[in-house]
Amino acid sequence: MKRVYAWSWHWPDRDIVLRVPVDVVAVWRQHRQALWQRERGGQLFAKVAASGDLVLVSATLPHHSDRSSWGWLELDAARCQAEVADANLVGHRLVGTWHTHPQRVPHLSPTDRKTLMASARINEGVLPASLAVIVGYGADTMSIRAWRVDAYSVEEGLVNS
Repeated sequence: MKRVYAWSWHWPDRDIVLRVPVDVVAVWRQHRQALWQRERGGQLFAKVAASGDLVLVSATLPHHSDRSSWGWLELDAARCQAEVADANLVGHRLVGTWHTHPQRVPHLSPTDRKTLMASARINEGVLPASLAVIVGYGADTMSIRAWRVDAYSVEEGLVNS
């Protein structure tokens, strides 16, 4: 089955291109956080295309066992481990996480930055860098944004339509 892509993000200084299929975008849009609702999110899995680009193959759905409030989210560790095991069986690899913000155009919060970089330091030997996607409640492309995170830096991806 040929995948249809909504857009791609790129990090020119890192020579990284992440293609985003329309079915992954549909998951994000379906689970937007309206004002005063709880945050929700999941994990991101990808594969490497023949071109060398990274292709998102799935964004896992929010789960009833995740803990959250209006301004924070903690994914359930057991569900995350099970999702990683299932994805690895079909050759897909964990590349990061996604979550919602109650903003039309989401921004990486100081808490997001601190948590993501701490996680990157802990997992540096397994995953040298990860992706963080934040989904706002707006309808345009800028309401879904991506960052590359490692133990020492956070860089926003640029959108290619």
